[in-house]
Amino acid sequence: MKRTLHALDKIQERLESELDSRPPTSEKDVGYRSGISEALVCVMEVRQSLAR
Repeated sequence: MKRTLHALDKIQERLESELDSRPPTSEKDVGYRSGISEALVCVMEVRQSLAR
């Protein structure tokens, strides 16, 4: 369980880093960032459900 939570933390860090490093300059970038945001929400939800 500890390894799973650690892996989710790493995934969350990478996704947040990607969001910070890519400012939206086109409509394609906005869609890309939206996908990253959705992935972040999913990671946080899974992490919360495992922590219960």
